[in-house]
This record gives sequence, structure tokens and C-alpha cells, in this order.
Amino acid sequence: MSRVARYHADRTNQKLYFARLACQQAETLEHKQQAQANQEAAVFHLQGALQAFLQELVRYYRLQDSAPSLKSIESQLQAKGQVSPEITILQRLAQQGFIAELQHAHRMCMYAPEPSAPQPEQETSSHLIIKVTQSAQAWLPDTKIIRDWHQALSQLIDGFRNEMVEF
Repeated sequence: MSRVARYHADRTNQKLYFARLACQQAETLEHKQQAQANQEAAVFHLQGALQAFLQELVRYYRLQDSAPSLKSIESQLQAKGQVSPEITILQRLAQQGFIAELQHAHRMCMYAPEPSAPQPEQETSSHLIIKVTQSAQAWLPDTKIIRDWHQALSQLIDGFRNEMVEF
């Protein structure tokens, strides 16, 4: 049985593929809101790929976890007296690395940023114009950064898969 079939790696691969497609689409669109929609979709798919890979790890280590997280996998492995090098590396990257940046972007996609108070322009007229438009996607990383995250996550997962052996 192939590794993809055994640990259900096909879902992780799908999410990575969907993220790549969303990036490609975002780069070809001229309409800013459509491009933003595809950039956000790419972020969601990358976060989904990370979650799908955690599910692969749960299957690989034969754990029972329907909603795995780095912490829950680590806790279950500690209870069994095991350590996962994959979880150690992922935790480090989630604290300070591209996974931390990806998770921050995902949170920003999920929740509207706090709007700043509009400031009236310096004018002496009684018809003050207040600027209320902010850059709608100032917090969203550009497509190049999302592509870099995609490449880094793909390489990381491929490296982990190559090192994972039956125990």
C-alpha cells in the first residue's frame, strides 16, 4: 500500500494544489477584490494543508484525535513515551517562522481588522471630508509571499514524509 493511501496524504496534496491554483489565479486578475479573494483562498488552503498533514501524523503515530493540533499530538505522544521530530519542528516554525506568519494571515482572513478612527483632513472649510477608506488588503501578504509559504510547506511536508518510517 502506498504511503499516500495509507496515511491519507491525498487530502494534504489536494490542499497544496488548490493553494497553488488560487495563487496562479490571483496573479492573473486585475480586479483587486477578485485577486484578494484568491489570495485569501490560498491562505485558507495552506492552513488546510497544515491541518491535513497533522491528520497524517495522527494516523502515522496511531493516535486517536479527530481535531489534531500541535499541542494535542505532542500530549498524546508524551503519554505514550514518544517524541515526534515533525511536531518539534512544526512547533518551532509556529512560534517563529513561516508557519507563524501563515497562521497570522489565516486569523486576519477570519476576522475583520479593527478599523482605525477616521481622521478629518486639515481644512478650514465647513465641509470637512473624512477619509474612511483604508487599504482593504494592507494586512494580506502579496502573492509572492503566499507562494513562498506554499513552497516552504510543500518542501517541509515532503521532507517529513521521506523521513517517516514504520516503527
